[in-house]
Amino acid sequence: MSDIKLNIKVYPISEPKNSTVALASVGIEDLVAITGVRVVNGEKGLFVAMPQSKDKDGNYHDIAYPINGDLRKEINRAVIAEYQSAEKTAERKTTLADSLRNGVAKAAEYNASRDKTQINSAKNQELG
Repeated sequence: MSDIKLNIKVYPISEPKNSTVALASVGIEDLVAITGVRVVNGEKGLFVAMPQSKDKDGNYHDIAYPINGDLRKEINRAVIAEYQSAEKTAERKTTLADSLRNGVAKAAEYNASRDKTQINSAKNQELG
């Protein structure tokens, strides 16, 4: 199924309140786009849920879905891979932000320590 061109965009949810961890859109062959695709963290791991509607009895039905099993597998693989890539990027950004915060805190501690040393030195010179 590698001959079908998929365009996947994944939008991770920074603080998920339920099992949905990301929303996605899937473009197929520059012919059709499916929005409202969800990446769900279930009991058996990540899976892709196609967009659904709820009927009057409370049952959910897929609105759009691949009819071909191979295409479904390829969409699942591609969406989950894109989600995992986005998560790694977010982790790297968090790590960088944490490093910067730690560096700022250490610089502040150093400056406070240096200021105390200078004050004590000045006091000793006045007393001496």
